[in-house]
Amino acid sequence: MTREEKLASLYQGSTVYRPLGEEDSILVEAALGCSWRKCAFCDFTRDPFQLLPLETVRQNIQTMSQLGVKGNRAFLLGQNAFCRDADGLMQICGYLRHYLPQIEQISMYARAEDILRKTPEQLQTLKELGLTDLHVGVESGSDTVLAMVDKGETVFDLLNAFQMLDQAGIGYLVTSILGLGGKHLWKSHAIETARLYNRIHAKQIWVLALKLFPGTNLHKQASQGLFEPLTPREMLLEERLLLQNLDVKDCFFMDTTALNKYTLAAPLPQGKEGLLQAVEQLLQEGTFPGLEPAADPRLN
Repeated sequence: MTREEKLASLYQGSTVYRPLGEEDSILVEAALGCSWRKCAFCDFTRDPFQLLPLETVRQNIQTMSQLGVKGNRAFLLGQNAFCRDADGLMQICGYLRHYLPQIEQISMYARAEDILRKTPEQLQTLKELGLTDLHVGVESGSDTVLAMVDKGETVFDLLNAFQMLDQAGIGYLVTSILGLGGKHLWKSHAIETARLYNRIHAKQIWVLALKLFPGTNLHKQASQGLFEPLTPREMLLEERLLLQNLDVKDCFFMDTTALNKYTLAAPLPQGKEGLLQAVEQLLQEGTFPGLEPAADPRLN
């Protein structure tokens, strides 16, 4: 078995999902699927959920060490690997420190409820063990939209979770979905999402265009006329409203799905006007030379 084959054998999932920005991270499988599995828009609901046994995680990390895996940042795979209890996460951090001592930063996906189940002391310990960032799917700052798509969390939950991370010194990168409110709620979805982001201290805001995956509840609702999806151009109008209402500092904004074709990206607040100008030009012309093609965070 070649080195590449040995590395590939460490992953049970057929597809590896990781956020943009983690492309150079060492990918350590800690969980499969999502513990919630009820979001109306998400195709992960069909994937079985599993927490990998700690001994399996340890052995995989040890194998990576033996194979000479390089890198100073690790990303724990799983749609919300932070749902593990604090003791289990601490053990995994310990394995990383022991077998791959060059690792200085650890990150993973998390839901607000995963954060809220941890104590301030546990979060502080995880921070000391190397946890630097959590990727959190906010999806919307509107409680109406969150309830409509069965997110299982409220704006109050999200704000409390981010406050706990701020106090522990753990960074967070957030994601929201353009078009999630449909034609009826697009304005409140944009404005209230901006309002939420203005109250937190996200390192990055990543917005993605809603995709209706066959088999999801939102796809069924759309086919029955109960949900009216936005067109790519209407999502740009929503994004413009979101940007107009954003007032954040030291945050990187990224949309990798503009018109399902382009990437818009800039630091905020200094890049806000440039982003708005790009959106306006896309609305007027439909194209914007020089933009990068949209990227897919899934690795097959």
